[in-house]
Amino acid sequence: METVLRVAFTYVVILAGFRVMGKRELSQLSPFELVTLLLIPEIFAQAIIGEDFSMTNALVAFTTLLSLVFLTSVLAHVSHRFGAVVGSEPAVLVAGGRMIERTMNRERITPEELHSELRMSGIAELSEVRWAILEPDGKISVIRADGGEQDRPPEHPMVG
Repeated sequence: METVLRVAFTYVVILAGFRVMGKRELSQLSPFELVTLLLIPEIFAQAIIGEDFSMTNALVAFTTLLSLVFLTSVLAHVSHRFGAVVGSEPAVLVAGGRMIERTMNRERITPEELHSELRMSGIAELSEVRWAILEPDGKISVIRADGGEQDRPPEHPMVG
């Protein structure tokens, strides 16, 4: 029963923490938020299984982690210089129907990955692309040569 109570307490604390941090889709997580998400289980693991009998220890660690994420977010918003250090800028992968190999190599995007994204956007030929841009969240935005936006069908959650 103690384990159930520890897990329930942990669940409520994590839920409250994410509620305070704000809404965000998983695909829009910044690298720092992803690291935070990956560290949370490690922080609470000892407390949940009872090896560290202090839930206070886990709570302090979790609160510290969320505070650091919040502080990083505020600093990135206020200071463009700090934002550039912790964030990323969009990268142009295709301009005027031509792949920019230097950028693709730097971002480690293969031509096959790019063509796959283009096909998912309803584009068969590279010549149909005015711009393909790797966004900071890792998605590729495509602007057609005819001026239209990408023709990607809406994403649906997987049904179990």
